[in-house]
Amino acid sequence: MKRIVLVTGANSGIGLALCERLLATDSEIHLCLACRNTQRAMAARSALLHSHPEADISLLKVDVGDMNSILEAAKEIKKRYSRLDYIYLNAGIMPNPRLNLKVFVKGLFSRKVVRMFATGEGLLTQEDHVNVDGLQKVFATNVFGHFILIKELEPLLCCPSMTSQLIWTSSSNAHKSAFSLDDYQHSQGTESYSSSKYASDLLSLALNRQYNRRGLYSSVTCPGLVMTNLTYGILPSFFWTLIMPIMFLNGMPQIPSSSPCML
Repeated sequence: MKRIVLVTGANSGIGLALCERLLATDSEIHLCLACRNTQRAMAARSALLHSHPEADISLLKVDVGDMNSILEAAKEIKKRYSRLDYIYLNAGIMPNPRLNLKVFVKGLFSRKVVRMFATGEGLLTQEDHVNVDGLQKVFATNVFGHFILIKELEPLLCCPSMTSQLIWTSSSNAHKSAFSLDDYQHSQGTESYSSSKYASDLLSLALNRQYNRRGLYSSVTCPGLVMTNLTYGILPSFFWTLIMPIMFLNGMPQIPSSSPCML
C-alpha cells in the first residue's frame, strides 16, 4: 500500500526540492502537491514526472492564507483519501523583506558576525497587513492556516493501527525575541516572518502533547539559507558572493532554485 504524502507550497523553492528528494528516496508513495497556483503546480508536476516518469503525483489547489480555501481543500482531501501518512507544512511567505542597516552595520563589526549571517537575527524586516479573514497575513499563512488544515484532517491523521507525521519547514530566523504571546500575530512588530516561524515551532511541540497518544507526531526541520530570487532581492548578488565563504565555513546548506522562497 502506497504511503500518502501531502506537501504544501510544493510548486517551487524548498517545496519542489523536497518533492524531488521524496521521489528519489521512495518511489512507492502517492505525492500530492498542495499549491495555491494551479498553473505553477502543473508545471512542477511535469518537471517531477520528467525526472520520475513512474511517479504517482496529484494536485490540490489550496491557499493556506485563506480560510475558505483551506476548508474546501480539506473536503476534497477527505473525498480522495482514507488516511494521510505525512503532511509537509512547507508553504510560507515573507512579504517585502528589507535589510535593517543599523543592525547589519553593528553586527558586521562585532564577534557575532557569523551568527548574524547564519540566523539573520534582527536583519530582516517585513511589511505585513490584515487579510480578508481579519488575520495578519504572515501569521495566517505560515501558522494558523496549517493549524486549521491539521484540525480538519484529524480523522485522516489519527487512524487506528497507523502513525502519521507532520513536518514543518522552520527557519534559522525563528527567534524567541521576535515572538510575544501578547501579540502572537505580530501586528505590532516588523519581524513577522521570524515570529511566525517561532510560533510554528511552539505549535509543533503543543501538537505532540495533544496527539502523540493517538499516533500523530509533529516535528520541525530547518533547511538553512536557501539561495533563491527572494534571497537575492534582499541584497545585491555580488554581496552574497562575498559572504558565501562565511556560509560554507558555518556549514549552512544551500539549495539552488530559480523560484522565490523563504529563508
